[in-house]
Amino acid sequence: MEPFVNLLAIGLSFMIIALASRQMGDFISKTSLPLISGFLFTGILAGPYVLGLISAEAVAGLRFVDEIALAFIAFAAGSQLYLQDLKDRLKSIQWITIGLVVSTFVLCSSTMFLLSDFIPFMRDMTAAGRVAVSLLAGAILVARSPSSVMAVINELRAKGPFTQTVIGVTMITDVVVITLFAANISIADGLMTGLGFNARFSLVLLTELALSVFFGYLLGKVMIRLLALSVGSSIKAGLIVSVGYGVYLLSAALRNASHAYLPVEILVEPLLICMIGGFMVTNYCNCRLEFSKILTDTGPIIYVAFFTLTGAALTLDVLAHTWQFALLLLLVRIATIFAGAFTGGLIAGDPMQYNRIGWMAYITQAGVSLGLAKAIMVEFPDWGLPLATVLIAVIVLNQLIGPPLLKIAINMAGEAHTRAEGVDVTGSRRAVIFGLESQSLALAHSLKTNDWQVEIIAPGVHRDDIPHSGVRIHAVDEINLEIMNHLQVGDAETIVAMLSDDENYRICELAYENYGTANLIVRLNQRTNIQRFRELSALIVDPGTALVNLMDQFVRSPSAASLLLGMEKNQKIMEIELRNPNLHGIALRDLRLPLDTLILTIHRQGQMLISHGYTRLEVGDLVTLVGPPERLEEVTLRFDTNREHALAYLVGKMAARELASKSLETEVERIIRRDTASDRKSQEPRDRFDRFIEESIVLDINQPMEVTELFQIIAEALSRPLKIPAQALHTRLMERENESSTAISRWLAIPHIIISGSHRFTILLARCRQGIRFSDSAPMVHAVFVLAGTKDERNFHLQALSAIAQVVQTPNFEHQWLRAKNEKALREVVLQADRKRMR
Repeated sequence: MEPFVNLLAIGLSFMIIALASRQMGDFISKTSLPLISGFLFTGILAGPYVLGLISAEAVAGLRFVDEIALAFIAFAAGSQLYLQDLKDRLKSIQWITIGLVVSTFVLCSSTMFLLSDFIPFMRDMTAAGRVAVSLLAGAILVARSPSSVMAVINELRAKGPFTQTVIGVTMITDVVVITLFAANISIADGLMTGLGFNARFSLVLLTELALSVFFGYLLGKVMIRLLALSVGSSIKAGLIVSVGYGVYLLSAALRNASHAYLPVEILVEPLLICMIGGFMVTNYCNCRLEFSKILTDTGPIIYVAFFTLTGAALTLDVLAHTWQFALLLLLVRIATIFAGAFTGGLIAGDPMQYNRIGWMAYITQAGVSLGLAKAIMVEFPDWGLPLATVLIAVIVLNQLIGPPLLKIAINMAGEAHTRAEGVDVTGSRRAVIFGLESQSLALAHSLKTNDWQVEIIAPGVHRDDIPHSGVRIHAVDEINLEIMNHLQVGDAETIVAMLSDDENYRICELAYENYGTANLIVRLNQRTNIQRFRELSALIVDPGTALVNLMDQFVRSPSAASLLLGMEKNQKIMEIELRNPNLHGIALRDLRLPLDTLILTIHRQGQMLISHGYTRLEVGDLVTLVGPPERLEEVTLRFDTNREHALAYLVGKMAARELASKSLETEVERIIRRDTASDRKSQEPRDRFDRFIEESIVLDINQPMEVTELFQIIAEALSRPLKIPAQALHTRLMERENESSTAISRWLAIPHIIISGSHRFTILLARCRQGIRFSDSAPMVHAVFVLAGTKDERNFHLQALSAIAQVVQTPNFEHQWLRAKNEKALREVVLQADRKRMR
């Protein structure tokens, strides 16, 4: 009873640590490192060498967790080998795989053997023992990481012959490496027990491999039956995990029985059995997708437990003495991968460009490699633990450098298809519709009545057949990037594709990759193509389901459906951005709207809120309303409070504390509203504000960060031109921010400080692509304008604030700011803004 209680206590303690490990993994993943790095790190911290939360005895007691996870990893490896996906590039995949496996296994094993005199745990081994260790190390270093490869490929939307070859080689290599490992672990077992290489040994080895294949075939049949059961996915997942653990129990039972009743010990490799079972399910039944979904849904739980336990089992004292060997093995592995990929590509006849960069695609290692390293710990407890420690260090290093190198390789091959950035949209409310038919014409007329500029592009239509409709229509022979550039499609805010699915996809893909168009709307023809368009972030209209849903809405709520569809007379739908600071924090139930006006939804920081009476408004919210046009105009004035006045109020409120004036709101508003007649008479080519913008420091920040970190970067950038220590500037910025947030509207913050001295003023522009939250109550900020000046520059300080207020009111400012290509383009967004000039 006591052992059971102890095991239960260990299990509960480990569950708590695993939950913490999951949080650590999520945190680590934000730094672009893989999740498993966080799991390993947590395991190391909790392990016996650091905090001691998991003792060495506890690690041994949780061995069943390892076996469950290893079986699961083998299932996943087998499921990756789907034969249908490998046909097109089979020759290249075959030869590159052979080149990689042979070169990596032979040279890494040889390196390990040559280093054996210098590696502490190998010095006292016999020659046979050193060979056994070297063979297992070489086999593990062959492995790749399908999950990391697929993550990078999905991120880049990569496609093409190079990408297809990389996927095929990565998938097949993990299958080969498990087979190779199974053979080598049997060889290692024979060498460590004193068996020589003779006919008897070869017969035993072949028997073990044959039994593994046979049991794998039976396992596949069993899992196919389990997946055919009429039960929920969670139950099927539990059964599959249980069957995987059962394979380990079967292997142990067979080994013990053969040891007791036969002259030789029979070792069937559970990893190979489970991999063959996964391969059978994936290729020889119609439940492949369900099996893949079960593996995907169950994987996170398994991986958290497994990799946390793996981290806890690492012997850090061994790593401290062998890290230099891990680094050397890393370099040797990279060299062998280059040799294998280059040679294999030459034999297969691949383009020389692919052969030169191919090595960068095969560095990654993760799940299978770590699983095999852990299997060595279990199988050979005497020397398996220090060997696994060295190998895991190599695997982690490979995982750190592998994904970035793969990205570089795919980009060099020209097969990345990411969304374009930095395309300025100069048109205001302009839509381009592809396809000429009654529906596209009706849509164009409807948009025109709502003040949109609309053009129709009609491929395959003769100019003489274009109707006189009041809509600008372009007849083109075909659709390609050259024609789209000629027609300035990239300037459109919205593209609507109403052709065949293949044509629509081509249009969306060109717009996605070359323009980064904000809104891509597609009329779908076949539901099987939904996923293709979703990958391009397109909004999909499915006519089949749309009609059913429309009729359903009319049945359940005829008046609401008529209202939303604009069938009610004198009704209009409008989206308004809340800019009135007096409405910030007010509940909708306390907002006095006209009785015939209704708030439908609120978009806040990219998410849609279904409004109710207790929903509180925030500055920056995009509010969708429906009502009569004249009532919506009233609400617009109230929400905007005149855009200039709203910004003047906020800017003046911010500046008041800093510049010590009681009437700054009025003063700023007066500057903004200044009569421009006299300004237009000025022939001065540029004003002082423009000069400061042209000379400004520009920061383009891609990663998420806290305000403190942002201000540190800003302080360091301003330190030199202002000749003030960075720490002093950082302190001043933080003090100003703590007094009241400098985030004044959706997207915009204007940190501004007074510095000592005289006749000094500077402006810094910062784009924060992923947004920075300046306070809990403020929205995410993407544009930061930093002003720093001396007290004698007070008047210009106000003028600069008013100029910024006008800049950010320019139509499409937010869109242009996010899409600007470089620092020069960011300055141009400000310089080209439609504002009144100041001298």
